[in-house]
Formats: sequence, structure tokens, C-alpha cells
Amino acid sequence: MSDQQCQHYDSKVHRRMHHNNNPFVLRKYDGRIKKCRGCKVVFKGTTARPKFVISHQELCVYDRIKGSKRLLTTQRDIFYHCDPDCIQPRHPYFHMCDIVTNPAVTRHLNQNHIEHLHSLGVFL
Repeated sequence: MSDQQCQHYDSKVHRRMHHNNNPFVLRKYDGRIKKCRGCKVVFKGTTARPKFVISHQELCVYDRIKGSKRLLTTQRDIFYHCDPDCIQPRHPYFHMCDIVTNPAVTRHLNQNHIEHLHSLGVFL
């Protein structure tokens, strides 16, 4: 995976908990991912399952310490369709050119996969 950081992210402007400079990573859909965080559509419930999804490590709250305002948080992968309309409402700084991929995924792409990704605006 590339160490490239998103060039459009500005910590002074994008201050929500899930905003960060972690890369948006193209991943092959493996059937275990439940739903898109952007549009809330269940991946498995759709008639045509996506071939690829985009993951992004985001800070998530999982509990609150009793008697205080302190939150317990952790970084975890959040998944989106390969569609800017699903990602940009939560990440206004996102551009399709910001997507990176793991070399193992890149090696297993065939011509049909590449054409499908190009139709979605993803050029690796």
C-alpha cells in the first residue's frame, strides 16, 4: 500500500471525528462486509454485489467512561461503494484520484476488472 497521504485534507477545515489523512483503499469485495457507510445500502442485499469497495480507517466511538465526558475510541475500517456520491457527504475532501490499492490486489486485477474500475472513475 502506498504511503501517499490525501493532499486535499486540511485538519483546520475538516474537523469531524471521522475526518483524517488515512488513504482510501480499494479492496475486493469478500462478502463479509455488511453495508456502505455512505448510502447505508446493504452490500449483500443488492441484486448485483459490488466487485470492489473502498475502505477508510476512521475513528469510531465504542463506549463512554462512566462519570466523565471522555469517549473510548478506536480506528477501524469503514466501507463505501466505489462511488464519490457515497463517500463525499462524509469526506468532502475526497477525490477518486486519492484511491490507493494494495499490490496484492493490483496483481490479481484482470482486464475486465480494470475496465469496470475505469467506468467508475478509478484509475490505478
